[in-house]
Amino acid sequence: MNLKNPLSWLALGFGSGLSPVAPGTAGSIFALAIYYFFFFGNIVELFDHLVFISFVVLSFFVGLYIYPKTVKEQNDPGSFVWDEFVGMWVACIPLAMIDHSLQWLIIAFALFRIFDILKPFGIKKMDSKHSAFYVMIDDVLAGIFSGVLVIFLSYYLI
Repeated sequence: MNLKNPLSWLALGFGSGLSPVAPGTAGSIFALAIYYFFFFGNIVELFDHLVFISFVVLSFFVGLYIYPKTVKEQNDPGSFVWDEFVGMWVACIPLAMIDHSLQWLIIAFALFRIFDILKPFGIKKMDSKHSAFYVMIDDVLAGIFSGVLVIFLSYYLI
């Protein structure tokens, strides 16, 4: 990626995708930090939920835009971690409705990484296709499955 291109910095998750070890996990951790510092505990009213969900949807479309502009001929390079950012934020959507505790934030992160790495329930099929949409949607699905499981677990554990 061209590091002089500002879009590359988004694609690289502000540099987290340059991690020599587990760039997807590094990107997810950075996305979690952004959620923690900007949204965690601040999503209280319905309007706050709508702002965060709008932010996540906009981020998805940003990913669709920056992917072809930054990766060129490569197919889903490990350094492109914007998809992990969006997927992690999707997994965080139910957190404001459940509990504002670090415990649930860590659970959402762990579940997202499990779903993103193992790619069950059709995620692998999406991941095997080639285009910006499929690169982004497999992580969104991992985030959705993680969020649903967080809701399920919170119902039975709280």
